[in-house]
Amino acid sequence: MPEGRYKREILLEDERGRNTAAVLRYGPYLFLSSSDGYRDIVTQKIDPALDAQAVAQCNNAYGRQALRLQKAGYGGDAAIWIENFTSGQSWRLERMATWPDHFGEVGHSQAVSFGAQVKMAGVNMLTAVVQALTPDVVREVIVPQPSRGRASRITRAGDFTYVIGVRGRTDPFTEEEAPEEVPEQLDAEQHNTYEWLRSHIEKGGGSLDDLVRTDCALLRIGDAPQYRESLKERFGGTVPFAAYSVGTLLGGRGVMEIGALAVNPGGTKEVAWLAEDPAAAQAVRANGLVFCSGASGLADERTGAIKQELYGDKLGQTKQALRRLEAGLNRFGSSLERVLRLDVFLDDIYYEDAFIEAAGAFFADGPPAMNIVGVDLEHNAEVELSAIAGA
Repeated sequence: MPEGRYKREILLEDERGRNTAAVLRYGPYLFLSSSDGYRDIVTQKIDPALDAQAVAQCNNAYGRQALRLQKAGYGGDAAIWIENFTSGQSWRLERMATWPDHFGEVGHSQAVSFGAQVKMAGVNMLTAVVQALTPDVVREVIVPQPSRGRASRITRAGDFTYVIGVRGRTDPFTEEEAPEEVPEQLDAEQHNTYEWLRSHIEKGGGSLDDLVRTDCALLRIGDAPQYRESLKERFGGTVPFAAYSVGTLLGGRGVMEIGALAVNPGGTKEVAWLAEDPAAAQAVRANGLVFCSGASGLADERTGAIKQELYGDKLGQTKQALRRLEAGLNRFGSSLERVLRLDVFLDDIYYEDAFIEAAGAFFADGPPAMNIVGVDLEHNAEVELSAIAGA
């Protein structure tokens, strides 16, 4: 593999012997594969007795991530970006109350968070996704956590600024509430979510132009086209950052949650546009990393056209999504061999192990960290991928 900015190193392999990296290092970045709460932290076996035991599952899911970091020579307080995909939102406070135990009294206050309610396997209640940074990277909390056991609103660390997942029930500047249960709700909440992101980023001297990636959970996946069109209106006719949109249950009364990653003010950012939509980013290169937008398993790698013959074909869509993803990486001279973090969205969460097995043939230099969750996908797709790779 050609040399990138840093060396790509698998520090810890998957505990269950699957073809995925439990911890992968790229310079100061530490990428961890997703961790399920219904698996025992020692044996990795599913424990049916954990049914409805939210706190116990949190301790497994988060504890496994902290243990992985310890085995790799770091600690749970290295976490910077904690994502929580859950079976429900009613136990949110109980979940967050466990964070100091796993990510440190100081460390958890410096990390940001994003999450949604998704399709779960069996009695699983939590799939935890963690990205971390080596201890030498200085962290600056720009908008602090509101209380212990909660996430930072925005943290600048190294080359990037990490922004908490936000909802759009109110406008942070005017305090006007979005309407509910009417067609105007989607656009109003989309406006408000990006106003919240703007509010946070501007407190650190940046702007929305610094965005390199957004994560979007929508209550209704059918709203994804309207969401993208609203983004274009917001950003002068384009979507100038990598993005994906998936359908999830959110809990509460909102219709979306958006998390974000931005390059620090003064950092470099380049955009490669989609062939089928020159107003939307296919990939973004910023400070030595490449961020790819959602790559559907139904989309032709060159034209984006829907390949009708792949409907219902999970294996075919796995291969097609990886080809589509690599086409985006190639725009900046990167490739699948450089992928560090692979976000895997499946319509059928029980396809997880089969996906990992099928994807293995595409990663000749060792697999990336993989984060696998069950969601609703556009066009009734079975597989969609997003990624962060070395430039």
